[in-house]
Amino acid sequence: MATILLVDDDANLLRPLKLLLEREGFRVLTAPDGEAALAVAAIEHPNLVVTDWMMPRLDGVGMCRRLKDDAAMADIPVVVLSAALPPHSAEPLWDVLLMKPTPIDRLIKVIRTLLTERASNALAHARDR
Repeated sequence: MATILLVDDDANLLRPLKLLLEREGFRVLTAPDGEAALAVAAIEHPNLVVTDWMMPRLDGVGMCRRLKDDAAMADIPVVVLSAALPPHSAEPLWDVLLMKPTPIDRLIKVIRTLLTERASNALAHARDR
């Protein structure tokens, strides 16, 4: 079972999204901001992160940057789910950007695709050893 870390300061979005993803068979962890998300990710090593951009303490862009700078977490796929466009970054900080509101079936399709790609890459990497 894949573990997804949902990061958003809006509990009215976080709770129902968590339930929907759990119904799809995912283990779902949550965090209210980027700082809390990094602490959870360091302990739990999720298979994928879905994050908002605009949050208190540490926003989604800052969280993505710190995830990618950490060798143990740099390969975790990230979906930014935001009502506003995050600032452009020269470095690839996330894998997919989806604008709110995004239909849940679109989000689930993106999540499954990224998880499949990550598993394929890990298998190919293991074969190369």
